[in-house]
Amino acid sequence: MKAMRKLVWMLLAVSMVGFTSCDSDDDDWIDDGGQGSGGSDEGGVVTPSGSGTYADPWNVAAAKENQDTDYKFVKGFIVGQVPSGDLEEAQFEAPFSGTSVSGEPLTEGQNILIAATADEKNVNNCLVVQLNPGALRTGLNLITEGNAAKVLGKEVILQGNLEKYFGVVGMKSTSYAILVESSEEFGAIIDPDGDFNVPELLITDLRAMLQGSKITITEDKKIIGIVISDVVNNNVSSLKQIVVAAEDNSAGIVLYCSENNDSYLIGDKVEVRVKDLSLENYGGLLELNGVPLVNIRKVGTGTVTPRVTTVADVKNNSSAWQSTLVTVQGEYVPALSDGTFGSSNAATTNTIKDGNDEVNSYVSKFAKFCSTKVPTGTKSITGIVDCYKNTLQLNIRSEADIK
Repeated sequence: MKAMRKLVWMLLAVSMVGFTSCDSDDDDWIDDGGQGSGGSDEGGVVTPSGSGTYADPWNVAAAKENQDTDYKFVKGFIVGQVPSGDLEEAQFEAPFSGTSVSGEPLTEGQNILIAATADEKNVNNCLVVQLNPGALRTGLNLITEGNAAKVLGKEVILQGNLEKYFGVVGMKSTSYAILVESSEEFGAIIDPDGDFNVPELLITDLRAMLQGSKITITEDKKIIGIVISDVVNNNVSSLKQIVVAAEDNSAGIVLYCSENNDSYLIGDKVEVRVKDLSLENYGGLLELNGVPLVNIRKVGTGTVTPRVTTVADVKNNSSAWQSTLVTVQGEYVPALSDGTFGSSNAATTNTIKDGNDEVNSYVSKFAKFCSTKVPTGTKSITGIVDCYKNTLQLNIRSEADIK
């Protein structure tokens, strides 16, 4: 199958005669200093070449000239990584390291630097590449023990979207890589016109596939569901997050996309291709990670009817009901003294009380209803069963979920 995909891309490459350059913003790349640890001012500027196809990938110089292009192929040598959001801290020699937002040491690096030569140590001559979660990140990152010895200095071809990363020209939503010398592949080539004519995998069965912390799905299948999260009112922890549930509300799953979602709204019926995606448990929340938006397509609309229940039953069935809609009778108790849902300064954790039972309810600082006053008294409250750092949440989408 992989050989067939390669053949398709090579045939496409034959029909192309060059590449189109886009004007770059003046601040797309840092042109002074910034060599990173162990860096030097040496290293040459290479003439742009390639056409961005699998058979004729762009080199790093051409990639920098072609920002805002998607699903392109770039070739270079893996020379280092950036442990934080600051290119000045680029690392070119082992040991490689980094810390998470919680301050814990990373076990997997989230990016690599590629360059025209294997000995490049000037970050300005490199392209910073985001590694999608899953096989690609696990196989190519430089922090995981043993990886640096295997991939540092090796030539690689990558497919991804050329866009700003760390505020400069980079590659994001990286879906596929192949080490040139060994022909070892990671992830899968994305065809923007990909075929959704594959068997359906029930969301219930998808969830059952995860028996540990993370797996890569090998089955060429799709899930079908209804979007129940609300990108319009924006009470989500990330714009990359979409929650879909089976039409009968029997099961749901979080799609953590490789790009921000501004297309899929409540009630959209979608198909999601799952092959080569990472299924993982993130702090108690089951999610498909690194989902390219081209893996999702709208096929209609639908309605998910919430399960009418109690807070006690939500707590007793939190795993089975995760990422589905429920409706409870209770009091929505604001955490802030002004009685509003939240604050634009920081996320707020409110409480839903149902008799002697209660559950947390998250409101993002980006939620459009932050400044709205919480209605008082016992109400009908609808929300998505969620989990954050292994703590149960019942999160409303907007103030309209309280009646």
